[in-house]
Amino acid sequence: MIAVKETVKKRRLFGPDDHVLVALSGGPDSTALLAALAALERAGELARLSAVHVDHGLRPGSAAEADACAELCARLDVAFHRRAVEVARGNVQSRARLARYAALRAVALEAGATRIATGHTRTDQAETVLHRLLRGAGARGLGAIPPKRGLLVRPLLDRSRAEVRAFLRDEGLPWLEDPSNESPRYTRNRIRRELLPALARFNPAFEEALARTADLLRDDDRALERIARREAGALAWADARRVRVLPLAVRRRAVRRLWKAATGSRRGLSASHVEAVLGLFDRAGPGRISLPGDREACLGGDRLWIGRQPEEALARRRRGRPQKG
Repeated sequence: MIAVKETVKKRRLFGPDDHVLVALSGGPDSTALLAALAALERAGELARLSAVHVDHGLRPGSAAEADACAELCARLDVAFHRRAVEVARGNVQSRARLARYAALRAVALEAGATRIATGHTRTDQAETVLHRLLRGAGARGLGAIPPKRGLLVRPLLDRSRAEVRAFLRDEGLPWLEDPSNESPRYTRNRIRRELLPALARFNPAFEEALARTADLLRDDDRALERIARREAGALAWADARRVRVLPLAVRRRAVRRLWKAATGSRRGLSASHVEAVLGLFDRAGPGRISLPGDREACLGGDRLWIGRQPEEALARRRRGRPQKG
């Protein structure tokens, strides 16, 4: 699968000294990824290859799926690990993803892997762009699946799902099908079954177009983030005079950086919260607004900052009394 080698080189995913751990579900994408990287290992394009199957325990027969992955690794002469995880209650897909990636990082640390490869394809990229577009995402969200992030790399990201299956048929490799991919319960599945065929009638190359859009928006977002980082730094406060005159796209990112510095995470701050913080600049004088997690944004003097609300303000909120601004 020479096209994977091209992606690895172009996107600088790993080198000949890397130990790559493949996240192997047994599905077509991860199976093709494992086979392609096994060929690269034999060609000396990476130092070592291993694989891990994460069993979420969410459906009967999951142990048999792990056994099938073990057989495939034995056939390809790849070291195999298996890891069972417990998925917390709540949003099953989200919680399963968190448990899976935690397990992948743990196994990578134990095995000494320097990269973790997942089987995301260009088709997955197109679906993700559409999914986030329907939710009103900005440049960061529409950048969708990055080719690499930390230890994670996606060597199949320039290949379509159809190409992956053609490769498996040519190589005579079996794969497993995940029955949850057919459930109309999930929006992504409905996008796959209803929206993608409709788009193909307008533009047969829509996958390439959406993937190119994701790459371009990711580049734009990185450039804007660099400016926001320069202006907001890594502190929970910033010079309000400088933030006030920034382009709106950078101001929004500056607010999100202040939030991350104050909370340790980008999560929890919605687009409406960001706009509310920026609305402080429209006031004639100082002001403050409440934010999630008992935080507040304050504009006063020459500073805009985000931090915890003082106890007296929290007490007023709990009693239902308005907060002075």
